[in-house]
Amino acid sequence: MAVMEDSRQRASGLFIRAQNIMDRVVSPEARQKFSGNVKTFATEQPILASFILVQLLLSITPLLLFVSFVTSTFLFATFCAVIFSLFWAGIALLVLTPTLFITVGFGVLLWTWALSSYLVAKWVYSLIPVNVSGNAKVKMPNGNGMVVKKTGDGYGDITAEFEHAE
Repeated sequence: MAVMEDSRQRASGLFIRAQNIMDRVVSPEARQKFSGNVKTFATEQPILASFILVQLLLSITPLLLFVSFVTSTFLFATFCAVIFSLFWAGIALLVLTPTLFITVGFGVLLWTWALSSYLVAKWVYSLIPVNVSGNAKVKMPNGNGMVVKKTGDGYGDITAEFEHAE
């Protein structure tokens, strides 16, 4: 007896929940109006109403099967497309990873070369005791020289002429 009562309570709760969901989708007034229209139609046109009912009852199963087939086909195709894309993305990743290692290595090598060139040039420049402001003539120990002339007030307004030893 307790099992029957428990089953009735669960069925009642399930019915109430379904009713609440249905109320959210279609208002009770709209459902009642639709039901009234169907009853009126069935009363006024019983032969046509029975024909439509039989067609609906016999056609609903193939229609539902078709909809489930289309839905499952779409989901399967989507799943296959995702798997296919992930597979080829993985293959591309297998090519990308060593390529990135090589390019990062070349980048570090190039940066190291540029930094070391800058530091060497800075060190060499610090060894030459030259300070230019305005016009200056620089003589090197081998006899060669350079004349630097400042032609303006801004940066880059400098001309340089080389003199070779004779």
